[in-house]
Amino acid sequence: MKKSIHKKNKKVSISVPAIRRLPQYLSFFKSVNNGENSFVTALEIATALHVDPTQITKDLSGINVKGKTKVGYEIKELINVIESFLGYQIKRKAFVIGAGNLGTALMKFNEFHLEGMEIIKGFDIITEKTGKEINNIKIFSIDTIEEHFDKTPVDIGIITVPANETQKIANILIKNNIKVIWNFSTMPISAPTDIIVENTCIDSSLAMIKWKLNKNMPLIYKNRII
Repeated sequence: MKKSIHKKNKKVSISVPAIRRLPQYLSFFKSVNNGENSFVTALEIATALHVDPTQITKDLSGINVKGKTKVGYEIKELINVIESFLGYQIKRKAFVIGAGNLGTALMKFNEFHLEGMEIIKGFDIITEKTGKEINNIKIFSIDTIEEHFDKTPVDIGIITVPANETQKIANILIKNNIKVIWNFSTMPISAPTDIIVENTCIDSSLAMIKWKLNKNMPLIYKNRII
C-alpha cells in the first residue's frame, strides 16, 4: 500500500512500510550526526540497520532525498527532511485514558516531545489516582473527560484501558471530535473512516515471540524470515 503526499509542490509516493522505517533511519542519522561526518552512504546505513541498500535508496527517494555520487547522503538534510515529512515540528497534544502500568509508562516517556507529541492529561476510573501527577501530567476522573475536551484542543487519544472498556472509551473520543486514536488495547475498535486509528498490541508481539520460542524455529513468510 502506498500513500501519496503533496510536499513542496511535488507529489511524494511512499509505502506504509517505508514510513514505518523512517523513525529508525532518523535515530541512526542522529546518532552519527556528531560533526565529524557530513555524509553517509546507503551501504553504511544498510550495514548499521540490517536493511538492503536498495531498500534504503528507494525509501529515501520516496521522500525526495537523493544521494550524491561517491559521498552519499548529507546527514543534516536527511534529519531535516524526515522530521519535516513525519511532522515532528508540529506539536500535537494528547490525552492518555487509562493510568495503569502501560499508561504510566507512556506518560513517563519523554521522547514523545522530540517527536511532536505532548501528553497533557491522563484519565482513569480509579478515584484514588485522580488528582495525582505522573511526570507532571495530572490524572483526572474518566467521567470528566468530555469537560476537558471543551477546555483543551487535543488531536490524539491514547487508549490503555482493559479490552472490555475499549470501544466505550473510543466512542467518547469520537464524540468529542478526536482526530487520532492510538489503541494499546487487545480489542480492536470501530471508528468512522475519517479518524486515524493505530493499533499497537503488545500481547500480539509477545504471542509471536512465544510462538517462535515454543516452535524453536523461524517464521517464514513470503520467503522472508520474520
